[in-house]
Amino acid sequence: MKNVLIISGSPRKNGNSQALCEQFASGAKEAGNQVHLIRLAEKNIGFCYACDGCMRNGGTCVQKDDMAEILHLFQETDVLVLATPIYFYGITAQMKTFIDRTYPIWQHLGKKEVYYIVSAGLGQDIVERSLGDLDGFVEHLESYEIKGRNYAANVMEAGLVKETKLMDEAYTMGKNV
Repeated sequence: MKNVLIISGSPRKNGNSQALCEQFASGAKEAGNQVHLIRLAEKNIGFCYACDGCMRNGGTCVQKDDMAEILHLFQETDVLVLATPIYFYGITAQMKTFIDRTYPIWQHLGKKEVYYIVSAGLGQDIVERSLGDLDGFVEHLESYEIKGRNYAANVMEAGLVKETKLMDEAYTMGKNV
């Protein structure tokens, strides 16, 4: 059994990347893994103050919000799924805030198997141009392997991905972690 943490940066409850996250989670749970699916939009997470308070007090952020719990789950996980729609050629503000707020543990991000779930209203080229923040973050892990990518291009309307084979692919990726 593996600990799986799915970080969903989708602000839409019924969005395309969220639907793919849920499929991934279903597959991973069915395979007997422990799964935590976190919708960042439902959490109280402030922006990083860049105050370095966390560096002065043993890796604990000065903000008292939901990020402390997420960081604990992050450190315990074997499998990390980063999911985001693409807005204006980049990841969502929610996902970027999550990445910034891992700063208190940036020297101890651990070893992870990584999966990407990315949706976009435009083509695959837009997805690929938008991966810099995710790739940069993952490169700071102590050790990682990107085990799978699920890119849903040309799905502008919420829920449109449900009519594609990408739903089955997300389930299968989850089942095979």
